Order: sequence, then C-alpha cells, then structure tokens
Amino acid sequence: MKIKRVTERNEWGRSRVYVWPEGESLIENLMNRRQRPYNVYKKEVLPKLFEQLGLPSTVRARWSRYAGCTCPCSPGFILEGVRNRQFHVTVEA
Repeated sequence: MKIKRVTERNEWGRSRVYVWPEGESLIENLMNRRQRPYNVYKKEVLPKLFEQLGLPSTVRARWSRYAGCTCPCSPGFILEGVRNRQFHVTVEA
C-alpha cells in the first residue's frame, strides 16, 4: 500500500492515526469504517508513515474503533510514545 498524503495537526492528549482509502466516497466511508483492514495498515502503512515522519521505532500503535469518538464513528490507531499529534493518512487502495 502506498501513502498518498499525510495531514498532521496538533491535538492535545494521545496521538492518533486515521487511515483513509483514496477516492472513497462519503457513503462508502460510512459503510466501510467498521471493516477497515487494520492489520494490513499496521504492517504496511504505519512503518512507512513512522519513517516518513521521523518517529522512533519504539512507537506502538493500537487499533481502536473508538479512537476519535465515544461511538465507533472514527476508528484509527492510538499511538503510545507520541503525544499531542494527529495524523490523517490517505492511502492508495
């Protein structure tokens, strides 16, 4: 999987990574967000992202359906070892 675009912003608290397939429509996003191939993202996307951003290899990522909200509307990875950052990653599907 190829990283197409990374957007970063400062966010207080635990850092998070949200992965979005390129070209996915709003309806597809609503239908697919609970079925993301997070194991593929963890193996293929996160190492490239960490290298691109210069993050240490000791950073651990944990998938959570509740990463961005108290309902499962914004699943993503919660990062251990990085604080106050939020990453939105667009990948080529």
